[in-house]
Amino acid sequence: MISRYHLPRVRCRVEPGSAFAVTACSISEKLVSYDVINTQAYLSDEAVAILESCGCQLRLVLLETLSEDEFCREIANADAVVAGGEYYTGKIFDVAERLKIVARTGVGVDHVDLDSAAKHGVWVTNTPGATNSAVAEFAIGLMLSWLRHIDRLAVEMKQGKFVRTEGTELGSLTVGVVGAGGIGKAVLRLARAFGAQAIAYDIHPDQEFAEQWQVDYLSLDDLLQQADIVSIHCGLDESTHGLIGEAQLKLMKPTSLLVNTARAQIVDKVALVTSLKEQVIAGAAIDVWEAIPCDPDDPLLKMDNVLTTSWSAFYTTQAVNTMCRVAAEEIAHVLSGQQPLHAVNSPAASGSVD
Repeated sequence: MISRYHLPRVRCRVEPGSAFAVTACSISEKLVSYDVINTQAYLSDEAVAILESCGCQLRLVLLETLSEDEFCREIANADAVVAGGEYYTGKIFDVAERLKIVARTGVGVDHVDLDSAAKHGVWVTNTPGATNSAVAEFAIGLMLSWLRHIDRLAVEMKQGKFVRTEGTELGSLTVGVVGAGGIGKAVLRLARAFGAQAIAYDIHPDQEFAEQWQVDYLSLDDLLQQADIVSIHCGLDESTHGLIGEAQLKLMKPTSLLVNTARAQIVDKVALVTSLKEQVIAGAAIDVWEAIPCDPDDPLLKMDNVLTTSWSAFYTTQAVNTMCRVAAEEIAHVLSGQQPLHAVNSPAASGSVD
């Protein structure tokens, strides 16, 4: 049975002076109602209030758990979607004739067929910057846990083993960031705060940032050779799929750590497992997977030199609230006939709002 239920209505008014006072009023005056699918169980009260003020009828549908045919049936009459990590294919846009916007809670839109969405006049948006601090802190946390053996020491203490294990200070190392966008820059700033040397690879080097934070931009090969910790923060597209493969892993130091809180497909899984088994690199810290939940038989879960977490880098109260609010705001903009603020595509026709 498909898991679905209507979210309870929240009796909340958007206060005058907010970004949505006019939008909410103008839409509610027309007494329209929009079918909006929410895919996120954690949708904030603020986001619900924004959407309901705009005449949206919310229903929670865990689209990520559905087959493509089930997905199509659910979305057929939807006007908008508060989207997560589910896949939006051309077939889905073909059947979603009323759909006006897919508002992603997060940054990555690699699961959305952007060309098909544009062809069908559907806006696709994301929430840039919402998870920068959350993911950056988590990435640094993974580094510290690995360097100071925090995860293992915690388990051993509960097992009655009072064992001290010598660690390494982050400030004594060189941290290399692959993809110095918003999250990557946040990681670099934190690394510098610990006293670490910071190097970065990005197709668009920011020299002003580099000078301010004493970061050296290098080629990818040079970064891999020099870094003690390589932290991945680039987006996933055709140019970054498999960016870190066998050849790249062989460039890294045998004492180095690879951290991935971006997308699993950026790293060649087979090459990574082989490199870890053969001690080409010392270890890896992995938060992202090909699917949610990940395969319980994934070889990375069974390796002693891999620190694994459940795709949780983004998951803080502050980041979730911001993501939900911005996604709701984007839906409100589009349903009121305006263009969204954070579009990642350019629809051929914006479509009329009934």
